[in-house]
Amino acid sequence: MALTLKLLNQMKKIIITLCVALIAAVSFLSSCSEDDNQGPAQGPAEIPLKSDAGPDQTVAPFTVVTLDGSASTGPTSGISYQWIINTTAGDINLSSTGSQQAKATFEPKVNGVYAFTLRITNGNNFSEDQVTVTVSGALTLGGTLTQTTTLVDIDPNPEMPDYILSSDLIIPNGVTLNFANPGADNNSITVKVTNNSGIIVQAGGKLAVTNGHNHKITADTGWKGILVDGGAIDLYALLALNKGGASLFAGQTEGAAITFAGASPQIIRMRAVNFINSPSRDILVTTTVSGANDIISENTFSNAVPIKGPIAFVNKIGTSNNFGMYDYIHLVPSGAGTIDALTGSAQYLFDFYKYFIDGDFTSGSPIAITNATILMKEGAGILAQRYTTITQSTLKGVNGTNWKGIAYAATSEQLLISNTTIENAGSDVFSTGFFTSSFKAAIYFSFGNDSNLTNVTITNSGGYGVYNDTQSNPVTIQNSTFTGTTLSALSTQANLIYASVSGTGNTFTMPTGIAAVEVRVPNSTVSPVGSWQPLSGSNYYLFSGNTYLSNGSWTLLPGVKLKFKAGKTLYIQSGIFNAIGTA
Repeated sequence: MALTLKLLNQMKKIIITLCVALIAAVSFLSSCSEDDNQGPAQGPAEIPLKSDAGPDQTVAPFTVVTLDGSASTGPTSGISYQWIINTTAGDINLSSTGSQQAKATFEPKVNGVYAFTLRITNGNNFSEDQVTVTVSGALTLGGTLTQTTTLVDIDPNPEMPDYILSSDLIIPNGVTLNFANPGADNNSITVKVTNNSGIIVQAGGKLAVTNGHNHKITADTGWKGILVDGGAIDLYALLALNKGGASLFAGQTEGAAITFAGASPQIIRMRAVNFINSPSRDILVTTTVSGANDIISENTFSNAVPIKGPIAFVNKIGTSNNFGMYDYIHLVPSGAGTIDALTGSAQYLFDFYKYFIDGDFTSGSPIAITNATILMKEGAGILAQRYTTITQSTLKGVNGTNWKGIAYAATSEQLLISNTTIENAGSDVFSTGFFTSSFKAAIYFSFGNDSNLTNVTITNSGGYGVYNDTQSNPVTIQNSTFTGTTLSALSTQANLIYASVSGTGNTFTMPTGIAAVEVRVPNSTVSPVGSWQPLSGSNYYLFSGNTYLSNGSWTLLPGVKLKFKAGKTLYIQSGIFNAIGTA
């Protein structure tokens, strides 16, 4: 019996010890945070300290995001909240708000994942929780901008759009739409346009891409393009303007990736722009455009007819563009009877490219054609009324058609043509209402100062090669070739022959029975003078009327052949006549 009581007493001691140990363990656990991060023990009556950063969120860019930690628990007082930025896709400004700053807000401008930690503390105790905000999607553009706006790179993936243009975007007076500069991140802004939308820059408005890098405006199947309706554009290094001009703006009859219309639209810069897959034209100009010469430079064009505009727009096109495989630049003059003149002393500059002149071009300003191909509309011509130079170029009818040629009428100024080919000209006379040519010719020289053709080839003229209608100013022809002209290669007065046919380097391939040079003698006071050069082969000079040597000295060099129309006579009245034959 004594042994049994002793065992029972020992068991009671063990049970009491276990109970004390269990109570101590429970008391220790109740003093810890429910979070993995543990601080010193709390009192047994306090609410457990637990951070709750709120649910994960998915939002669109430029949405004001609220981080809400108000569901966190802990003592009724003495809790402090701290929002910690773990990772961001772009710069943000995190602002704490609400009671005890349990909430924070920010506005993400770049797509990606933003991660935060909410840390709450009470005395030496703390608890943490994490939350992520996923920013995705593109912003929608459309309607009329009410203030100057700068687009930014929202999505780091350059293949994803940053903005969706869902309707026409109008940039009104006093407002500028900017594309942000690339900066250190080499950002690229992509604007994706729906098929029947475009950008309209109204008078006083401006579209500016001042350092484009990888920026692009594109569409799936095509979009209207950009209409500069009296406004201004400043485009520099825009990587891609893709599929613009697939549909028409209201009031326009033709499409283009960029259209200039309205009153004096302005080009501040158009440099290093890459036109891609334009279904109509890259640039269409329907009015007078303000901008410096050569303002369109270093661009890459995509269309067979990349540019169409008034004849004066030619000066805006610089010489460093890449046109690829193209037909021509389409230029539209005002037509016969209307003079196209530039301001001041400016001259028309046709350099290095192929141009189609779509109608009669009457120039009231100097013309300079260099290393260019000029394609003329069938039946049209160039009437030059100021100083004109044509060098290392080709002038011909478009698609092999016939055209009027060049008429020159410029008092005290020169026509200078060198190393140039003129094809299929002389199809008709000029008749503008204030100017009429008497005969068809590839070059009709009405009046002007002494002029020159050097290393010029004239083929298949429908009339004369060169017709000089003046009495005292020669057109000197040197080392030039005439082939297949319907009438004589040159027609000029007898007193100008010695200065017109220079040296023996000219070549005349004439139809049967056609003289290489027609000598006109309007009256008995017009006398042949100077030394006359032999013409190539069996070619000859043909006198169209009675000829009178009435003064001066006239020499026929060996090989010269003279013919007279039936019934015409050579009268040697006074002066000196030398005719030296060959052995």
